[in-house]
Amino acid sequence: MKVAEQDAPAPPSGLEALQAAFSHFCHQTAELTEAYASLKEKADRINLELDAANRELECKVREMDEVSNFQRSILESIPTAVVVTDLDGTINMLNPAGEEMWGLSKGQALGRDYREVMASHAGLLADVLAGRCRRDTVRRELGGSAARVISSTACLVEDSSGRPIGAIQVDQDMTRLCALESQLRHHEKLADLGQMAAGLAHEIRKPLNGIKGFASILERNLACDPTQRRYIANIMSAADRLNGMLGRLLDFARPDDLKPACCDLRAEADQVAEFVRAEEPGGAAAILVEIPDEARFVRADAAKIKQVLLNLVKNGAEALDGPGQVAVRARSEGRDGAAAVRVQVADTGRGIPAEKLSRIPEPFYSDKEGGTGLGLAIVTRILELHGTRLEVESRPGAGTVMAFVLPAAGEVEGR
Repeated sequence: MKVAEQDAPAPPSGLEALQAAFSHFCHQTAELTEAYASLKEKADRINLELDAANRELECKVREMDEVSNFQRSILESIPTAVVVTDLDGTINMLNPAGEEMWGLSKGQALGRDYREVMASHAGLLADVLAGRCRRDTVRRELGGSAARVISSTACLVEDSSGRPIGAIQVDQDMTRLCALESQLRHHEKLADLGQMAAGLAHEIRKPLNGIKGFASILERNLACDPTQRRYIANIMSAADRLNGMLGRLLDFARPDDLKPACCDLRAEADQVAEFVRAEEPGGAAAILVEIPDEARFVRADAAKIKQVLLNLVKNGAEALDGPGQVAVRARSEGRDGAAAVRVQVADTGRGIPAEKLSRIPEPFYSDKEGGTGLGLAIVTRILELHGTRLEVESRPGAGTVMAFVLPAAGEVEGR
């Protein structure tokens, strides 16, 4: 036992233990320092990666905002109405063109059911939302202060996975296009009618001249028979009327040949008034000319404008059921920044029913007994050559106003 106790190592002294603890502390400190440096390096690297990711994310957000703003600007700017709803039919987007078309502000429409906003015109969007069709286009008339023709296309809106998330309807106002199409058809019809009228006029005029020539011979040979002379006078009168109608047909078919110059509107109107008064001396129509100095001169083909005024004044006189007046008036106005003159021929006659207003410029349409239906057709064509159009306002029993606008010639040019 004593020998064993002598062989056991001696316990470390306090200094040795302190040295060992300090050495262990230094070792651990070195390891912690190394670990901290490694961790800091990783943290710095992660921070750099996060900064780069944040910058990329900010860049993408800006790009998305720019795309979104660009798309919003397009929707706000296009003249086509756009309405977007969710699957329940609640409106969540309406552009300014849609506000104008449906008569509601964005604030009044957003959050409302599309059926409340579109009323009787909601059928297309209803079919799309109900799944009866995924895309369709219809054309219809939209009422209001002025009827409009609207072409509407509706379809479902899908997310990136193809799942429906709403619906969109695009409405385009086709009124002007339809009017241009109608005008083109009208011009084609006029061209065809003009060619036919010219051919007929030339073919009929030859035998007509023969009829009138033979009637003149008979008139000389039967000078002593009053009854026969009356018959011959009727033949010649009918031939003259037919010849006059052929002249109007040729006017209608004649190639476009304008000679615009300074035109004294008051002088032309005075001559027309004098001519109409002479045709029916003591007639029921009082023909008035009221054209002030500032509206006196226009730039137009004087002969053709006289023909326009003559047709309009004679139509006004024939529309009177008794004593009344036909007034030719003019006033100066501005149009597209240029001086212009508005010319009106107003009568106090029987007026024109609304259902006939759109037809009166058509060739060969007339509701007057013995009328040829060419007067207003010729007026319309002449005004179109001058770059203007005939405007008609009329109510049964309240008379008719027919108007057109011509460029002003100016006082210096007029003199």
